[in-house]
Amino acid sequence: MNRQDRSASTSQELPAVPTNAEMHAVTLERLRDENSRLRAELEALRGAKVSPTGSPWDAAMREGIGYASGKSQTSAGSAGRLLAQLAGVSKERMKAGAIRNASEFDYLPRPSSDESQLEADFVRWGYCLVADAMTTAQVEVQTERLVAQAAAERRIDKAIMTNAGARGQLVNNLVLKGQVFRDVVEFKANVAQRGPLIDRLLTKVMGEKFGLGCAHGAIVHEGGGLQELHIDQGMMPMPYPPFPFGSLIIWCLSTFDLDNGATYIVPGSHRSAEGTTLFHESADLMSMLDQEPGLVAICAPPGTCILTDTRVLHCGGRRLIPGTRYAMRCHYNRHFVRALHEQSTANVHVPADVYEKLSPRLKEMMGITVNDADPVGELN
Repeated sequence: MNRQDRSASTSQELPAVPTNAEMHAVTLERLRDENSRLRAELEALRGAKVSPTGSPWDAAMREGIGYASGKSQTSAGSAGRLLAQLAGVSKERMKAGAIRNASEFDYLPRPSSDESQLEADFVRWGYCLVADAMTTAQVEVQTERLVAQAAAERRIDKAIMTNAGARGQLVNNLVLKGQVFRDVVEFKANVAQRGPLIDRLLTKVMGEKFGLGCAHGAIVHEGGGLQELHIDQGMMPMPYPPFPFGSLIIWCLSTFDLDNGATYIVPGSHRSAEGTTLFHESADLMSMLDQEPGLVAICAPPGTCILTDTRVLHCGGRRLIPGTRYAMRCHYNRHFVRALHEQSTANVHVPADVYEKLSPRLKEMMGITVNDADPVGELN
Protein backbone atom coordinates (compact mmCIF):
# COMPACT_ATOMS: atom_id res chain seq x y z
CA MET A 1 0.00 0.00 0.00
CA ASN A 2 1.36 3.44 -0.92
CA ARG A 3 1.64 5.94 1.89
CA GLN A 4 2.33 9.64 1.93
CA ASP A 5 5.01 11.30 4.08
CA ARG A 6 3.31 14.47 5.28
CA SER A 7 6.57 15.94 6.59
CA ALA A 8 8.34 15.64 3.23
CA SER A 9 8.88 18.55 0.85
CA THR A 10 6.81 16.79 -1.78
CA SER A 11 3.15 15.94 -1.79
CA GLN A 12 3.66 12.93 -4.07
CA GLU A 13 3.06 9.43 -2.86
CA LEU A 14 6.04 7.34 -1.81
CA PRO A 15 6.98 4.43 -4.09
CA ALA A 16 5.78 0.98 -3.17
CA VAL A 17 8.36 -1.21 -1.44
CA PRO A 18 8.61 -4.58 -3.19
CA THR A 19 8.17 -7.75 -1.19
CA ASN A 20 11.07 -10.14 -0.60
CA ALA A 21 9.70 -12.53 -3.21
CA GLU A 22 9.54 -9.76 -5.82
CA MET A 23 13.12 -8.64 -5.04
CA HIS A 24 14.42 -12.19 -5.37
CA ALA A 25 12.70 -12.60 -8.71
CA VAL A 26 14.21 -9.38 -10.08
CA THR A 27 17.68 -10.32 -8.85
CA LEU A 28 17.43 -13.81 -10.31
CA GLU A 29 16.38 -12.46 -13.71
CA ARG A 30 19.26 -9.98 -13.73
CA LEU A 31 21.79 -12.71 -12.89
CA ARG A 32 20.39 -14.96 -15.64
CA ASP A 33 20.81 -12.15 -18.18
CA GLU A 34 24.36 -11.48 -17.03
CA ASN A 35 25.21 -15.19 -17.17
CA SER A 36 23.92 -15.43 -20.74
CA ARG A 37 25.92 -12.40 -21.79
CA LEU A 38 29.14 -13.74 -20.25
CA ARG A 39 28.64 -17.13 -21.92
CA ALA A 40 28.24 -15.42 -25.29
CA GLU A 41 31.45 -13.38 -24.76
CA LEU A 42 33.35 -16.50 -23.73
CA GLU A 43 32.27 -18.36 -26.86
CA ALA A 44 33.30 -15.41 -29.02
CA LEU A 45 36.76 -15.34 -27.43
CA ARG A 46 37.18 -19.08 -27.90
CA GLY A 47 36.32 -18.72 -31.55
CA ALA A 48 38.87 -15.95 -32.03
CA LYS A 49 41.70 -18.04 -30.60
CA VAL A 50 41.08 -21.26 -32.48
CA SER A 51 42.42 -21.44 -36.01
CA PRO A 52 40.03 -23.21 -38.44
CA THR A 53 43.01 -24.79 -40.23
CA GLY A 54 44.75 -26.15 -37.17
CA SER A 55 46.81 -25.07 -34.17
CA PRO A 56 47.86 -21.39 -34.11
CA TRP A 57 51.28 -22.69 -33.09
CA ASP A 58 51.81 -24.11 -36.58
CA ALA A 59 52.34 -20.70 -38.20
CA ALA A 60 54.50 -19.46 -35.33
CA MET A 61 56.69 -22.54 -35.48
CA ARG A 62 57.11 -22.25 -39.26
CA GLU A 63 58.34 -18.65 -38.83
CA GLY A 64 61.08 -19.87 -36.52
CA ILE A 65 63.20 -17.78 -34.19
CA GLY A 66 63.01 -14.07 -34.92
CA TYR A 67 64.21 -12.42 -31.76
CA ALA A 68 67.39 -11.07 -33.37
CA SER A 69 67.85 -9.72 -36.87
CA GLY A 70 71.47 -10.58 -37.54
CA LYS A 71 72.07 -6.86 -38.06
CA SER A 72 71.94 -5.95 -34.42
CA GLN A 73 73.25 -7.43 -31.21
CA THR A 74 69.95 -6.68 -29.53
CA SER A 75 66.88 -7.67 -31.51
CA ALA A 76 64.90 -7.32 -34.70
CA GLY A 77 63.26 -4.35 -33.05
CA SER A 78 66.53 -2.52 -32.56
CA ALA A 79 66.75 1.17 -31.74
CA GLY A 80 69.52 1.72 -34.28
CA ARG A 81 67.32 1.43 -37.35
CA LEU A 82 64.70 3.69 -35.78
CA LEU A 83 67.30 6.31 -34.86
CA ALA A 84 68.64 6.32 -38.42
CA GLN A 85 65.84 8.71 -39.38
CA LEU A 86 67.49 11.31 -37.14
CA ALA A 87 70.99 11.03 -38.62
CA GLY A 88 72.51 14.49 -39.06
CA VAL A 89 69.46 16.29 -37.67
CA SER A 90 71.19 17.76 -34.61
CA LYS A 91 73.92 19.27 -36.80
CA GLU A 92 71.46 20.58 -39.37
CA ARG A 93 69.25 22.26 -36.79
CA MET A 94 72.21 23.66 -34.90
CA LYS A 95 73.62 25.25 -38.05
CA ALA A 96 70.19 26.58 -39.01
CA GLY A 97 69.76 28.20 -35.61
CA ALA A 98 66.64 26.09 -35.05
CA ILE A 99 67.56 24.99 -31.53
CA ARG A 100 66.29 27.21 -28.74
CA ASN A 101 67.14 27.48 -25.07
CA ALA A 102 64.75 25.52 -22.87
CA SER A 103 64.43 28.63 -20.68
CA GLU A 104 62.37 30.24 -23.46
CA PHE A 105 59.52 27.86 -22.63
CA ASP A 106 58.06 28.65 -19.23
CA TYR A 107 56.47 25.20 -18.87
CA LEU A 108 59.73 23.22 -19.21
CA PRO A 109 61.69 22.12 -16.12
CA ARG A 110 63.56 24.71 -14.08
CA PRO A 111 66.13 23.97 -11.37
CA SER A 112 64.24 23.02 -8.22
CA SER A 113 64.86 21.44 -4.83
CA ASP A 114 61.20 20.48 -4.34
CA GLU A 115 61.03 16.70 -4.60
CA SER A 116 57.43 16.61 -5.78
CA GLN A 117 58.17 19.12 -8.54
CA LEU A 118 61.24 17.17 -9.61
CA GLU A 119 59.20 13.98 -9.87
CA ALA A 120 56.49 15.75 -11.86
CA ASP A 121 59.08 17.19 -14.28
CA PHE A 122 60.72 13.80 -14.74
CA VAL A 123 57.41 12.10 -15.48
CA ARG A 124 56.11 14.77 -17.86
CA TRP A 125 59.26 15.81 -19.73
CA GLY A 126 61.72 12.94 -19.24
CA TYR A 127 64.17 15.00 -17.21
CA CYS A 128 64.39 17.20 -14.14
CA LEU A 129 66.95 19.68 -12.77
CA VAL A 130 68.05 19.44 -9.14
CA ALA A 131 68.98 22.95 -8.02
CA ASP A 132 72.17 23.51 -6.01
CA ALA A 133 73.02 19.82 -6.07
CA MET A 134 76.60 20.94 -5.44
CA THR A 135 77.74 24.05 -3.64
CA THR A 136 80.13 26.44 -5.38
CA ALA A 137 83.01 25.01 -3.34
CA GLN A 138 82.03 21.44 -4.24
CA VAL A 139 81.90 22.33 -7.94
CA GLU A 140 85.39 23.83 -7.69
CA VAL A 141 86.80 20.67 -6.09
CA GLN A 142 85.33 18.42 -8.79
CA THR A 143 86.44 20.68 -11.63
CA GLU A 144 89.99 21.03 -10.31
CA ARG A 145 90.38 17.26 -9.98
CA LEU A 146 88.87 16.63 -13.43
CA VAL A 147 91.18 19.18 -15.11
CA ALA A 148 94.23 17.67 -13.40
CA GLN A 149 93.31 14.12 -14.45
CA ALA A 150 92.63 15.20 -18.03
CA ALA A 151 96.00 16.97 -18.25
CA ALA A 152 97.81 13.93 -16.87
CA GLU A 153 96.23 11.66 -19.49
CA ARG A 154 97.23 14.03 -22.27
CA ARG A 155 100.83 14.09 -21.01
CA ILE A 156 101.17 10.32 -21.22
CA ASP A 157 99.32 10.16 -24.54
CA LYS A 158 96.36 8.27 -23.04
CA ALA A 159 93.75 10.99 -23.52
CA ILE A 160 90.47 10.18 -25.24
CA MET A 161 89.81 13.11 -27.55
CA THR A 162 86.18 13.20 -28.62
CA ASN A 163 86.30 15.87 -31.33
CA ALA A 164 88.71 16.73 -34.13
CA GLY A 165 91.19 19.44 -33.31
CA ALA A 166 91.27 18.53 -29.62
CA ARG A 167 87.94 20.29 -29.08
CA GLY A 168 86.71 17.73 -26.57
CA GLN A 169 88.07 15.18 -24.12
CA LEU A 170 86.49 12.24 -22.30
CA VAL A 171 87.95 11.20 -18.95
CA ASN A 172 86.44 7.79 -18.31
CA ASN A 173 86.43 5.31 -15.41
CA LEU A 174 86.32 8.07 -12.81
CA VAL A 175 85.68 5.58 -10.01
CA LEU A 176 89.29 4.46 -10.45
CA LYS A 177 90.70 7.99 -10.52
CA GLY A 178 89.86 9.78 -7.30
CA GLN A 179 87.91 9.57 -4.06
CA VAL A 180 86.03 12.80 -4.88
CA PHE A 181 84.63 11.07 -7.97
CA ARG A 182 83.74 7.91 -6.07
CA ASP A 183 81.89 9.93 -3.45
CA VAL A 184 79.84 11.69 -6.14
CA VAL A 185 78.91 8.37 -7.73
CA GLU A 186 77.53 7.31 -4.32
CA PHE A 187 75.73 10.66 -3.78
CA LYS A 188 77.59 11.53 -0.59
CA ALA A 189 76.65 14.91 0.85
CA ASN A 190 80.26 15.84 1.58
CA VAL A 191 80.86 16.26 -2.18
CA ALA A 192 77.29 16.93 -3.39
CA GLN A 193 75.01 18.53 -0.85
CA ARG A 194 71.80 17.26 -2.46
CA GLY A 195 73.23 13.82 -3.20
CA PRO A 196 70.76 12.02 -0.88
CA LEU A 197 67.84 13.67 -2.71
CA ILE A 198 69.18 12.50 -6.07
CA ASP A 199 69.70 9.01 -4.63
CA ARG A 200 66.03 8.89 -3.59
CA LEU A 201 64.86 10.04 -7.01
CA LEU A 202 66.95 7.43 -8.81
CA THR A 203 65.66 4.70 -6.51
CA LYS A 204 62.13 5.66 -7.55
CA VAL A 205 63.19 5.42 -11.21
CA MET A 206 64.99 2.06 -11.05
CA GLY A 207 64.33 0.42 -7.70
CA GLU A 208 66.84 -0.42 -5.00
CA LYS A 209 70.35 -1.70 -5.64
CA PHE A 210 70.60 -0.05 -9.06
CA GLY A 211 73.95 -0.43 -10.80
CA LEU A 212 76.54 1.93 -12.24
CA GLY A 213 76.74 1.91 -16.03
CA CYS A 214 79.54 4.44 -16.41
CA ALA A 215 81.04 7.51 -14.76
CA HIS A 216 83.14 9.88 -16.81
CA GLY A 217 84.12 13.50 -17.13
CA ALA A 218 83.23 15.52 -20.22
CA ILE A 219 85.34 18.49 -21.31
CA VAL A 220 84.10 20.51 -24.28
CA HIS A 221 85.94 23.45 -25.88
CA GLU A 222 84.65 25.85 -28.53
CA GLY A 223 83.39 23.93 -31.56
CA GLY A 224 83.23 20.58 -29.75
CA GLY A 225 80.59 18.45 -28.07
CA LEU A 226 78.04 17.77 -30.82
CA GLN A 227 76.53 14.26 -30.96
CA GLU A 228 73.82 12.50 -32.95
CA LEU A 229 70.40 12.30 -31.33
CA HIS A 230 69.92 9.05 -29.42
CA ILE A 231 68.35 7.41 -26.40
CA ASP A 232 70.36 5.84 -23.57
CA GLN A 233 68.72 2.42 -23.62
CA GLY A 234 69.20 1.77 -27.31
CA MET A 235 71.01 -1.47 -26.51
CA MET A 236 67.81 -2.93 -25.05
CA PRO A 237 65.45 -4.93 -27.30
CA MET A 238 62.15 -3.35 -28.25
CA PRO A 239 59.30 -3.13 -27.50
CA TYR A 240 60.09 -1.27 -24.29
CA PRO A 241 58.02 -1.63 -21.13
CA PRO A 242 56.28 1.46 -19.70
CA PHE A 243 59.31 2.43 -17.63
CA PRO A 244 62.99 3.23 -18.29
CA PHE A 245 65.80 0.76 -17.80
CA GLY A 246 68.00 3.46 -16.30
CA SER A 247 68.87 7.10 -15.91
CA LEU A 248 71.71 9.26 -17.15
CA ILE A 249 72.56 12.04 -14.73
CA ILE A 250 74.75 15.02 -15.55
CA TRP A 251 76.53 17.07 -12.90
CA CYS A 252 76.89 20.56 -14.35
CA LEU A 253 80.32 21.91 -13.41
CA SER A 254 79.83 24.85 -15.80
CA THR A 255 76.91 26.90 -17.05
CA PHE A 256 74.60 24.94 -19.37
CA ASP A 257 72.79 26.73 -22.19
CA LEU A 258 72.81 26.79 -25.98
CA ASP A 259 75.97 28.87 -26.44
CA ASN A 260 77.90 26.96 -23.78
CA GLY A 261 77.26 23.58 -25.40
CA ALA A 262 74.51 22.24 -23.16
CA THR A 263 72.82 18.91 -23.77
CA TYR A 264 70.14 19.05 -26.48
CA ILE A 265 66.90 17.27 -25.56
CA VAL A 266 63.43 16.63 -27.01
CA PRO A 267 61.23 17.14 -23.93
CA GLY A 268 58.41 14.65 -23.57
CA SER A 269 59.77 12.24 -26.19
CA HIS A 270 59.95 9.38 -23.69
CA ARG A 271 56.32 8.44 -22.91
CA SER A 272 52.63 9.23 -23.16
CA ALA A 273 50.46 10.35 -20.26
CA GLU A 274 49.28 6.74 -19.96
CA GLY A 275 52.87 5.59 -19.49
CA THR A 276 53.37 3.95 -22.89
CA THR A 277 56.79 4.54 -24.38
CA LEU A 278 56.82 6.76 -27.48
CA PHE A 279 59.95 5.05 -28.80
CA HIS A 280 58.60 2.06 -30.71
CA GLU A 281 59.05 0.34 -34.08
CA SER A 282 56.64 2.56 -36.02
CA ALA A 283 57.41 5.84 -34.23
CA ASP A 284 57.83 8.99 -36.34
CA LEU A 285 60.68 10.57 -34.40
CA MET A 286 60.94 13.56 -36.73
CA SER A 287 57.42 14.63 -35.81
CA MET A 288 58.54 14.93 -32.18
CA LEU A 289 61.19 17.42 -33.24
CA ASP A 290 58.75 19.39 -35.35
CA GLN A 291 56.29 19.94 -32.51
CA GLU A 292 56.78 22.59 -29.83
CA PRO A 293 59.09 22.73 -27.98
CA GLY A 294 61.06 20.46 -30.33
CA LEU A 295 64.81 20.20 -29.83
CA VAL A 296 66.04 22.51 -27.07
CA ALA A 297 69.19 23.12 -25.06
CA ILE A 298 68.91 22.46 -21.33
CA CYS A 299 69.62 25.57 -19.26
CA ALA A 300 71.13 25.29 -15.79
CA PRO A 301 73.74 27.06 -13.65
CA PRO A 302 76.87 25.30 -12.28
CA GLY A 303 76.04 22.97 -9.42
CA THR A 304 72.81 21.70 -11.00
CA CYS A 305 72.27 17.96 -11.48
CA ILE A 306 70.24 16.84 -14.52
CA LEU A 307 68.36 13.52 -14.24
CA THR A 308 67.09 11.96 -17.47
CA ASP A 309 64.84 9.05 -18.43
CA THR A 310 66.85 6.71 -20.69
CA ARG A 311 64.02 6.77 -23.28
CA VAL A 312 64.14 10.52 -23.91
CA LEU A 313 65.77 11.72 -27.15
CA HIS A 314 68.88 13.83 -26.50
CA CYS A 315 72.48 14.43 -27.55
CA GLY A 316 75.55 16.44 -26.65
CA GLY A 317 75.37 20.03 -27.84
CA ARG A 318 78.08 22.01 -29.63
CA ARG A 319 79.81 24.77 -27.71
CA LEU A 320 79.43 27.92 -29.82
CA ILE A 321 81.57 30.38 -27.85
CA PRO A 322 85.16 30.52 -26.58
CA GLY A 323 85.94 28.77 -23.32
CA THR A 324 85.35 25.32 -21.85
CA ARG A 325 82.36 23.46 -20.46
CA TYR A 326 82.94 20.84 -17.75
CA ALA A 327 80.55 18.12 -16.63
CA MET A 328 80.45 14.70 -15.04
CA ARG A 329 78.12 12.10 -16.53
CA CYS A 330 76.99 8.98 -14.67
CA HIS A 331 74.74 6.32 -16.13
CA TYR A 332 72.80 4.14 -13.72
CA ASN A 333 70.68 1.13 -14.61
CA ARG A 334 68.39 -1.42 -13.01
CA HIS A 335 70.30 -4.00 -11.02
CA PHE A 336 69.93 -6.78 -13.62
CA VAL A 337 71.39 -4.70 -16.51
CA ARG A 338 75.08 -5.13 -17.27
CA ALA A 339 77.38 -2.13 -16.96
CA LEU A 340 77.91 -0.12 -20.15
CA HIS A 341 80.91 0.24 -22.49
CA GLU A 342 84.09 1.40 -20.70
CA GLN A 343 82.76 0.73 -17.22
CA SER A 344 82.17 -2.94 -17.93
CA THR A 345 85.82 -3.47 -18.88
CA ALA A 346 87.08 -1.35 -15.99
CA ASN A 347 85.28 -3.62 -13.56
CA VAL A 348 87.07 -6.76 -14.73
CA HIS A 349 90.40 -5.95 -13.12
CA VAL A 350 90.43 -3.13 -10.59
CA PRO A 351 93.88 -2.28 -9.19
CA ALA A 352 94.21 -3.83 -5.74
CA ASP A 353 94.93 -0.52 -4.00
CA VAL A 354 91.79 1.02 -5.54
CA TYR A 355 89.64 -2.02 -4.78
CA GLU A 356 90.43 -1.67 -1.09
CA LYS A 357 89.12 1.91 -1.18
CA LEU A 358 85.77 1.01 -2.75
CA SER A 359 82.81 1.02 -0.39
CA PRO A 360 80.53 -2.04 -0.24
CA ARG A 361 77.81 -0.11 -2.07
CA LEU A 362 80.15 1.03 -4.84
CA LYS A 363 81.39 -2.54 -5.32
CA GLU A 364 77.78 -3.62 -5.64
CA MET A 365 77.04 -0.80 -8.08
CA MET A 366 79.98 -1.86 -10.23
CA GLY A 367 79.05 -5.52 -10.06
CA ILE A 368 82.24 -6.60 -8.30
CA THR A 369 82.25 -8.31 -4.92
CA VAL A 370 85.58 -10.11 -5.41
CA ASN A 371 88.61 -8.87 -7.29
CA ASP A 372 91.99 -9.93 -8.63
CA ALA A 373 94.03 -7.28 -10.37
CA ASP A 374 95.66 -9.89 -12.64
CA PRO A 375 94.17 -12.70 -14.77
CA VAL A 376 94.37 -16.12 -13.14
CA GLY A 377 94.58 -19.74 -14.20
CA GLU A 378 94.32 -20.55 -17.87
CA LEU A 379 93.55 -16.89 -18.66
CA ASN A 380 97.26 -16.17 -18.36
